[in-house]
Amino acid sequence: MRILFASSSSGSRGGGETFLVYLGEGLSRRGHEVVLWCSSHARMDEVAMRFKNFGEVVRAEYTNTYDRPRRSLGALLDRKTPGRVAAEWERLSPDIVHFNKQNLEDGLDLLRAARRIATPSVCTIHITQSAAFLRAKGAWLRDSISRRVLSGYGGMLVTVSEPRNADLRAFLGNSHLITAIPNGVPIPAALPSADRTRIRAELGIAPGELAILALGRMTAQKRPMLFLEIASRILTKVPEAKFFWIGDGPLVAEWDARAAALGIVPRAQRLGWREDVTSLLASGDLLLHTAEYEGLPLAILEAMAVGLPCAVSETLHREMPFLDESNSIRVSEDGALIHVLQDRGELARRAAAARELAATRFCSEAMAAAYEALYTERLAAKAGT
Repeated sequence: MRILFASSSSGSRGGGETFLVYLGEGLSRRGHEVVLWCSSHARMDEVAMRFKNFGEVVRAEYTNTYDRPRRSLGALLDRKTPGRVAAEWERLSPDIVHFNKQNLEDGLDLLRAARRIATPSVCTIHITQSAAFLRAKGAWLRDSISRRVLSGYGGMLVTVSEPRNADLRAFLGNSHLITAIPNGVPIPAALPSADRTRIRAELGIAPGELAILALGRMTAQKRPMLFLEIASRILTKVPEAKFFWIGDGPLVAEWDARAAALGIVPRAQRLGWREDVTSLLASGDLLLHTAEYEGLPLAILEAMAVGLPCAVSETLHREMPFLDESNSIRVSEDGALIHVLQDRGELARRAAAARELAATRFCSEAMAAAYEALYTERLAAKAGT
């Protein structure tokens, strides 16, 4: 099967784009030919380079929704892009097209292009909360545009979890073709103890100290200031803790100022984006994930896959029922969080449970198999029409 991934091109380091790398690699191992179509914008360079290790990459002149002055309205009014990109996809001769959208309103011009091709398609949407839910400016208009284009899309819509599935059904209605396939990540071998010791030494983590990590863009959604507030409270009870944020973004200057004001520098540090994220996670002791909302965050799945237990926000804990007291911690419960950090045996037990959960329910191989089955179903449905 020749599978064309059409990305809304939000950026190389977003979890929704990394999803394409994990899925494409898994499908390639299953014998399929995978092609990534994405913007030529520099923000997509990293994911394109990773995809080239197992598939074909086609870069195109394409403007992401959030680079448009009028955002989704601009995408709706754009009459040229859908026809142009549809022609590009047809020249690539895929058996199926898989659209990848970060949220409800981005990449709507790509879905309009889907109407111009005969090739069957599916579309994954990672964050299905409406603009009204997210308290966005012009929410009514933005949601109206998204609903109009999504309702006109004739392919299968895929969400990354059951809560996101419920959101989309509430937004569009139950008559639409909607299913859920959980995200998956590779399950790496355990990091050798010598490598873990070396990485911790490079980060200045002394024997006996705890490394508490965060992974993601520094944006309001991820709540990096809350990460610092929690770090400050933990340090009063667990002074041997050190905190590291892996990532970058528009709130960097504010983060630096707040860390200094709290007096927790150098116990709290920014590492910026790193290529050795998996090894960094495997060298840590806890992932502190403070995001206000997510789809099914790859950061959490990647952490669990290397045996790193996660402390997550109350909202995410409710929306990810697979997380419980055996394998994770609620960020809102300071006492429980501090207790687990003070009990290294309990921390190790939750780490083992987290890795087992990732391996059994959220591996990239299972995700690839589920999408392979969906593609086969859509191809059969197309052939029967």
